[in-house]
Amino acid sequence: MTTPSGRRTRASIDAELELLEAQLQTLILRESDIQKVIDHAQRMKDALTLERLSTEKQKAELEAQKEPINWLPVELLIHIFSAYAVLGYSTDNPHPSVTVSHVCRKWRDIVLDAPDLWRRIVLRGFQRRAPFRVYLERSMDSPLDIDYTTMPRISTSEERYQVMKLAEICNPHFRRVESLSIQVKNAIAFLPFILIIKDHVKMLPRLRHLNVAISAQDPSFHDISSLLDADRIALTNDTVFIPSSSNLRRLKIEKIPLFNFPASLIANLVSLEIVYSPRSTTNHYFVKMSSLCRFLTLTPRLEELVLANTVPYFDVYPSSEAPDVSARENKEEMQPVNLLHLKSIDWTFPFCGDIHRLLSLINAPGLERLDLWVNDPPRRLDIDYVRGYTYTSSSYSLRNTVTYPSLRDLSVQYAGEEASSLSLRNFSFPALEKLAFTNIDTAARRPGGYMPSLPVFPRLESIFRDPRLPNLTHLTLSHFEIWTEVGRVEAMLGYMPLLTSLSLDACPGTCKLLNALQEQVVPATNRVQSARRGAVRGVKLCPRLEALSFWGCQDVDFATLLAVVYSRNRSASGFAEETTHKDESATPNGATQAIVTRGLRDENNGGASHRTEPAQMGRKIKPLRKLRRDPPELPGAPSAENVAAATRSMATVMIHAARRPAQIIYLRMTDCKLISEEEAIQFKSLGVVDVIWSGSDQ
Repeated sequence: MTTPSGRRTRASIDAELELLEAQLQTLILRESDIQKVIDHAQRMKDALTLERLSTEKQKAELEAQKEPINWLPVELLIHIFSAYAVLGYSTDNPHPSVTVSHVCRKWRDIVLDAPDLWRRIVLRGFQRRAPFRVYLERSMDSPLDIDYTTMPRISTSEERYQVMKLAEICNPHFRRVESLSIQVKNAIAFLPFILIIKDHVKMLPRLRHLNVAISAQDPSFHDISSLLDADRIALTNDTVFIPSSSNLRRLKIEKIPLFNFPASLIANLVSLEIVYSPRSTTNHYFVKMSSLCRFLTLTPRLEELVLANTVPYFDVYPSSEAPDVSARENKEEMQPVNLLHLKSIDWTFPFCGDIHRLLSLINAPGLERLDLWVNDPPRRLDIDYVRGYTYTSSSYSLRNTVTYPSLRDLSVQYAGEEASSLSLRNFSFPALEKLAFTNIDTAARRPGGYMPSLPVFPRLESIFRDPRLPNLTHLTLSHFEIWTEVGRVEAMLGYMPLLTSLSLDACPGTCKLLNALQEQVVPATNRVQSARRGAVRGVKLCPRLEALSFWGCQDVDFATLLAVVYSRNRSASGFAEETTHKDESATPNGATQAIVTRGLRDENNGGASHRTEPAQMGRKIKPLRKLRRDPPELPGAPSAENVAAATRSMATVMIHAARRPAQIIYLRMTDCKLISEEEAIQFKSLGVVDVIWSGSDQ
C-alpha cells in the first residue's frame, strides 16, 4: 500500500521485511549445511594429504635405502661432512659446508644442526660480509678457524679498510678462535691484528695455530715503523723465557719482524716455521742470526723448526769457535741456544757455508730428523754482504764437530758438486738409520730417456767426517750416476752392513751396484765337515737387504736383477747348488779364508752360474786417523770406548748374518724399460712377496 503522496506505508515495508528475514534464515541454514559438508570434505582432504605425505616419506626412505651412503648413521655423516669441510676447499668450492647443505633435505637438516661444520671460515678478500656473518651465526659456540687472504689486486687503503672491518666483526668472536691465518699484501694492513695478538690473553685465549704473512715481494715498513721498533728494543734487552699458559702450539711467520709476538704467546710453541728472504740490496727487513737465536730462546719446548727459504745474516759466532780477526769484526760471541726438545729441522736453500754456522748455534741433542735443500751460491754474489762471512773465514778444518747422537733420518738435496762435498763434513751422526741424497740441479737433468750428464755420486769419505754408517737401514739416491771404478760401490755398501732398503731414482750405472749386491761368500771348512753337511752360501755385502726400488733406471735389466734376488732367496726357490770348498787357512789378520761367488745369468737354460774368487771375511777395520785437535763433543755423544765395543759386536753379528742373508721380499720397478711386466712377475716364484711394476709415465 501507498500513501496519497506515492510512498509505501510502514505496514507494507514490515511485511516485506518479514519475507526477506525468512528467506535470509533459509539461506543461512543452507549455507551452514553446505559449510558442514565442505568442512567434512576438507577434513577428508587433509587426512588424505597426511596419508599421502606419509606414504611419500616411506617411499623416499625405501628409495634412499638403495644408496649405501644412506646406510650410515647421522653421527658418522657428521664426521664425514666435517672432514669434507676441511679438505674439500678449493677456489671453485670456497664454501664446502654450503655445498653439502644443497645436496638434499636430509643433509641440509644435518648440516644446519651441526655447528662444528661451520667453524672453518675461508675468506678471499672481505667485500661480501653477509656469508661471513652467516658462518658466525651457524657456528654458535663452536671453536673457529679463520683463514683470510687479501685479493691480489687491491689498493692499500681498501685493504686497510677491509682488514679493519674483519677485525671489527670478529671482535665478539675472537675468544672462540683456535686457528687464525692472516695474509695481507701491505705491512700496514696487518696493524689491527698486531694489536689483537699482543692482547692475546684476553682476545685469543684458545688460539692454537697462528699463520701471519705479508705477500709483497719486498714489504716496506715506512708507514708502520713500530713493527721494526719491536725488534730493535728486543735486541737491546736480554731475552728471558717466561712460563706461560698460552695454548699456541704452531706458528708460521712470513716477512713480519720476529719480536712483534709477545714472549708469553710463544712460550709453549711446538712447531715454528719462518719465511724470510735472504738479505739483498732492496731489503727493508732481514733476519739476523742474533735475532733468530734470541727468538728461539723464548721457545724451549720447540719440537719442529722449518726455515723456508730463510738464511739469516750471520752477525754472531759460537763461543766454542775463535774466528780470525777479519771475521770477528762487527760480530759478537754467542752461546748456542738450548732446544732440548727439538726433533726435526727442515731448511731450504742455504749455501753449504751456512749450514754449520747456523746449526752450531743450536744445541739440539734430541734431534731425530734433518732435511736440507742445499744450493750453490751464484758466481756474482757478495757473500759477505748477504751472509756476513766470506769463504776464506773460518776454514772447515778448524770448526768444531757438531754431533747429533739421536738423529735417525737425514735427507739432503744438492744443487751442485761443491755442496755435496762440504755441507756435512763437520757433523757426526752415529745413530743414522735413514739417508737420502737427491740431485736437484735442473741443468744436469735431461727430460726423457737416459741422462748421461748427471754428476757422479761422491764418495762417502768426502761427504761425512766418518763414512761408517753401522746403523743405516734405508738408503735413497736420486739423479746421481753410480761409479764405474773398481771397488767404489763395494766400499760404499761395506759401510752400511744393516741396510734393509735401497731405492734408486734415475741413477745411471745401477747395474754396477747390483753386481756388487749379488756377490756371494762360501766360508771354507775342512773336508770332513764338507762331506757331512753342505756349506752355507752367504752374501758379501748388505746381508739384511729386503727391499729394492728402482725409478727410471734405464740400465737395470732382468738378468742382473734376477741374479741379485736369486743369490739371496735360494731357500725360497728350493734350489740346491754344488759348491767348491778349500781348506781353511789363516790370514795375517786372523780372518777366515772364504770363497766369493758372483751370480751370473745363463742365457741358454735360464739358470744361474757362478764364478768364484777368494775373499776375506771378518776383515779387521782399521780406525780412521785422529785429528790433531780433538773437537769437543756435545752431551749425549757416544764415547770412543762405546763405539769400539759396538764395532766389535757388529762385526760378530754381521759374520753370522752374511752366511744366512735375509730374503728380498719387496721389489718395485717403475719406468725400467729393460724389464717387462711378464719378467717382473717371475720374481714372485723366488719368494718376493710384493712385486710392483709400472711402465713409463710418458
